[in-house]
Amino acid sequence: MAKKKDGHHGGAWKVAYADFVTAMMALFIVLWICKEKPKLAAIIASTFKDPFSGFKGGSTDAAGQISLEDEKMTQDEIDKKVEQVSAEVQKMINKDEPDDSLMEVQITSDGLKVMLFDNPKKPFFEPKTSKLTKWGEFVMESLSWIIEKNKLNVFIDGYVAKAEEPIRKNYGLWELSIDRANSCRRALINYACSPKLIFRVTGFGDSKPLEDTEPESEENDRMLVTLNINPIK
Repeated sequence: MAKKKDGHHGGAWKVAYADFVTAMMALFIVLWICKEKPKLAAIIASTFKDPFSGFKGGSTDAAGQISLEDEKMTQDEIDKKVEQVSAEVQKMINKDEPDDSLMEVQITSDGLKVMLFDNPKKPFFEPKTSKLTKWGEFVMESLSWIIEKNKLNVFIDGYVAKAEEPIRKNYGLWELSIDRANSCRRALINYACSPKLIFRVTGFGDSKPLEDTEPESEENDRMLVTLNINPIK
């Protein structure tokens, strides 16, 4: 009687190998998403810090972001919050070399106004363009995290100094001011800020120079970012 050959029993390793490859692919996908989407990475990190945050009276939107229920704040609480945000902005952006020629922060009845100057000594934009310099990118990145953390409403206004000649054919100061404001908006969203927090983006060209300055003064090349605590009705 012929001896029956033993069957093959080596298939189990294939299942284990397939599981390993799938897990590695998932890991690479998560790492890639975290690199491309910093805001999502921050949400994932906060989930690990407080995995039960979704069960504390909040709600989760379609993107998986946890949002707390709206709470009414007294005027005193709002004032304290504005002062806190003001201190955060000063500390994060202007801590190394405080310089009023680069940034001014003012608390007003409209909220916190952050004036950012396109100073030739430390430009905010590349000359005659809406492209942010490294300094401009750093400032917008810093602001984006403060805005997102505190859920602030954002208004962005672009202004430029008066010039005798247009930048190029069919492209003047009005176009440049609105393009710069939009460049700041895109930078905020790219780093961390939710698009829902941005309520207005405006360009004023050279129509509104600062008081006590000549229209051609370099101080009029500026961005104004207003941060508001109150929900907009």
